[in-house]
Order: sequence, then C-alpha cells, then structure tokens
Amino acid sequence: MRTTAPTVKPGWFFRNNRQYLALSEVPSALSVSSAEIAKAVEAGQIKSERISGCKAVALEELFRYIEIRG
Repeated sequence: MRTTAPTVKPGWFFRNNRQYLALSEVPSALSVSSAEIAKAVEAGQIKSERISGCKAVALEELFRYIEIRG
C-alpha cells in the first residue's frame, strides 16, 4: 500500500510545532497590499523570524495582527 506525502504549499514552514508563513506570502494570504505589510513590520505590529534564510511570520502573529487591524 502506497501512502502519499502530505501536501504542503510553498511558503509554509513548521518549526518546534509552530506553523509559519513566508513573509512574501502574507499579503496574498491576507488580501492586503505588500506596502501595508511592510509598514506593519517596520512599526513592530508583525514580528518576523528567519527560518533557513527566509523571513517568516508565525500564524499566531498573523492572527494577532488581524485582530489589531479589525
């Protein structure tokens, strides 16, 4: 019996049982402009981390930003 590998979309990361999204994918995931995300990162509203050389944002951070924005 063959098993298929789970489908993981590009830009998604898992580290220490936490899920991350590449910073470059955040605007399309939230349907906002990249300029808005850049301003939020500069203002400290979204905190990014480096994972294997890629800037990524924890999903908890994105949910917190959505609450602040809403």
